[in-house]
Amino acid sequence: MTATNFHRLINFALVVTVFATISLALVAIALPAFDEHLLTTWQIELANSGTSYHDVLPAGKWGIERNQGTLYIQTSGFGFAISRALTILLIGGLISYSLFGLRLFVSDLRTDRPFKASTPKLLKKVGTSFIALAVLFYIEVIARFYLFMPNATDIADFYVTHIKVSPPNTPVFSILPSFYWGLVIAGLFLLAISKAFALGLSLQTENDEII
Repeated sequence: MTATNFHRLINFALVVTVFATISLALVAIALPAFDEHLLTTWQIELANSGTSYHDVLPAGKWGIERNQGTLYIQTSGFGFAISRALTILLIGGLISYSLFGLRLFVSDLRTDRPFKASTPKLLKKVGTSFIALAVLFYIEVIARFYLFMPNATDIADFYVTHIKVSPPNTPVFSILPSFYWGLVIAGLFLLAISKAFALGLSLQTENDEII
């Protein structure tokens, strides 16, 4: 794939991401107005794999799908809708920011002088945004649980790798937040590339001075 085609692909991805982010955020806010329920889920691990139960609590309906290994909460509250919309905007914004940085980087590659002063900075920003995105996905799972799970602080204990939930008179289970190591590796790779481009820029500047 040539740099020109790659540039067009990134432009298309950027437009789609911005449109999808805004659309999904608006839908999330609008659903409660039409009395539509919002559903949020977490990946879990049951202490007793043979257990499955459903319960109704004052703050909303929640239950466990044992076969799928998920905890779910169903609600029509505006608080959750706004939270979901903000999460969509934040995640979509980070993805858009990364794509925009890649777009500028590819634009530099299409010129006769790819080693520009802005190139290492662009790569560093994109790499950092990838790592920030991975951390955001991890924190979002935890924050969403404590914000919307009824009596979360009373029934749950937080550990770095998981949340242990012990509801009264019900089986114990653990919520397992996913950490996207692929994003972290991609971010570190781009940070390393930014160092290489910084070195290339330095060599190019020295060569220009000699000439």
